[in-house]
Amino acid sequence: MIPEPEEPLRSNLEKEQPMRGTVQKTLSPGEAFEFGAAVMQQLGRDIDPDKARHYIRNKGQLGKDLRKLGIHKMPEFDTAEWERFYLKHFSHVDLSGLHVPPKPDYQCRAVVIVTGITNNIVFDACTKAFKTWRYTNDLNTVTDVVQRPSGPYVVWVRETVEADPDLANKSAEDIEKAGINTLTLKERMVLELKHFDETGKHLDIENVTLCAGSRHSGGGVPRADWVGGEFYVDWCSADYRGSDLRARVAVS
Repeated sequence: MIPEPEEPLRSNLEKEQPMRGTVQKTLSPGEAFEFGAAVMQQLGRDIDPDKARHYIRNKGQLGKDLRKLGIHKMPEFDTAEWERFYLKHFSHVDLSGLHVPPKPDYQCRAVVIVTGITNNIVFDACTKAFKTWRYTNDLNTVTDVVQRPSGPYVVWVRETVEADPDLANKSAEDIEKAGINTLTLKERMVLELKHFDETGKHLDIENVTLCAGSRHSGGGVPRADWVGGEFYVDWCSADYRGSDLRARVAVS
């Protein structure tokens, strides 16, 4: 029998997670139109044609230059890079109204999730990129037990290859009881695919991510790792613990 952890589950994690910030109300279509009209009015008609055409061809550069003026909020991740990622693997992307929570003060990275992308769709995209195995043909029977925004959103996760060591030997039931926010199966699969795009390598070579933010229809908890040359998605019981089984803290 594995002994219960000696220290409270949330002791270290609570110190690292910031208070959730207040999300500013987005501009209404009318306000956005009014702002655009004001900008055009101030620019006048003596715009340099070559520069204007340059920005028409390079909208990403236009955004970067506008941010230097303080018009745009400076993102803490490359939204254009994520747009390219979704267009490459899923053929469509809509980041309008993207919900971005405050970034934690420890080393982490953004995982962007868009609407309309199901577990099966993400797994199939992984299968096109590298070898995969799943315990069921229909991962859409997996549902999430953590709250996420209804539209596109960012979740912050530690930028590490292996899942969080602080959560070793902690079951999904332990994590839920402690109120710790952790990655869902979909978020973990998107993270795998993005990490592979960037590095050509994989996550959880030595350990396994417990996707404690999700549950299988029968109550089991999805798990993901790289084993035997395959991206492996299987499951375990909600009360199972193991030293190599670790969830990933999420800030959403």
